[in-house]
Amino acid sequence: MIMTRKISTIVILLVILSTLSIPVMAAGGNGGSAGSDGAGSGGSGNGGVDSAGDGGDGSGGDSAGNAGNGGVTTPGASGPQAQPIQEEQKREQQETVEQPGIQINQQDRDQAQGRTGVDTTAEPTGTGIVSQSNRDLFLERVGQLEREISQAQDRQQAQVDVALYAFSNAGNVTAGAGPELNRLAGDINGSLADSYQAEQQIKARSSFSRMLFGGDQEAAGLLIQYADQNMQRISLMEQLVANCSDCDPQVQAKLEEQVQLLSQEQNRLASIGQQEQGERGLFGWLWSGSGGLSGTGQATALTDDEIQWMKYMREEEKLARDVYLSLGSMWNLPIFTNIAQSEQTHMDSIKTLLDRYGVSDPAEGKAQGEFEDMGLQQLHDDLIAKGSISREEALRVGVRIEETDIEDLNRAIAATEKSDILNVYNNLLQGSLNHLDAFETDLARY
Repeated sequence: MIMTRKISTIVILLVILSTLSIPVMAAGGNGGSAGSDGAGSGGSGNGGVDSAGDGGDGSGGDSAGNAGNGGVTTPGASGPQAQPIQEEQKREQQETVEQPGIQINQQDRDQAQGRTGVDTTAEPTGTGIVSQSNRDLFLERVGQLEREISQAQDRQQAQVDVALYAFSNAGNVTAGAGPELNRLAGDINGSLADSYQAEQQIKARSSFSRMLFGGDQEAAGLLIQYADQNMQRISLMEQLVANCSDCDPQVQAKLEEQVQLLSQEQNRLASIGQQEQGERGLFGWLWSGSGGLSGTGQATALTDDEIQWMKYMREEEKLARDVYLSLGSMWNLPIFTNIAQSEQTHMDSIKTLLDRYGVSDPAEGKAQGEFEDMGLQQLHDDLIAKGSISREEALRVGVRIEETDIEDLNRAIAATEKSDILNVYNNLLQGSLNHLDAFETDLARY
């Protein structure tokens, strides 16, 4: 009997103790219900601890449907013991994560995914801060590559590679110009592969073949053509960089440096092509249709029309160069400056022909804007006057010059059968077509 009473007393005490312990555990507040979309309801308590040890804040479930932070999912530390864990979580949330082309932090990613524990009322990272980060990263990477140039076997090639890298990765530091700069860099890169192949073909030509047949005319022509096409692309690049009002000044300066490096490389390749065109070889002179060799080693028997057109085209290319230099300086339009460099290349190509055939150079000793042909002198003066009216009219002058050049080149081509002259004229014609397209593209923006 006594034993029964003792057992009953123990049972009653256990029940009482069990009843008293329930409010103690529940004091932390009710956990929110688990929601599949992270929208679970939050509890009202604020003293509980979630599975990570954070103090509960009564927020709803996360995107995985976990209980709200106010609930007790797993016993965790509270008070002073929870502080190191909370600080570690805060550091993890602010930790930056590198992704291609952009810098984001863990907090931004958590907000995008609807996770809890992130203050969604806080203002997102400002555009200026992101741009600053992108700028610093861009300049750091380009600077590192530039420092490595001195260790490269081919420094010139390494410089070009750095320039192409800069434009291919300028998307986050050049605002809306990024995609177009990326496209142009890709086009130049593809064209350079063909250019370097033509250059290697020229270098590999044996001295015996060069003596008998001269230079590789086909490779030389391709080299000049590719260089001219790339100069147009580089001109567009320069315009995009110059007009990038949202670009950081340091970024603009860096990209302008890369434009100049790319331009220098095209001039180098064009010069190699012109020099190769000038080497005819023993049989080359005969096959050119000159009718023999002169005592000085120069081709002879040019017709009057061939001589006239050769001299005229030399000055007409000079007219284009001189007008573009003047208008480029007047209106600060990069397209004129860049195409003027290409026109200098055209002038040099014709000078090679003049020297080869012993024809006097009408441009020799003439300053910018001065011409032997009075018709070209008057045309130059008229075009400068018209181009001085506005930027739009200046671009129209560019269109007119290239249209005139194309027409005259076609007439010059029809007046000769000599393969070396035809080769030069056809290259100039392709260049003028490219120039015309560039001017018309710019003019369409007005």
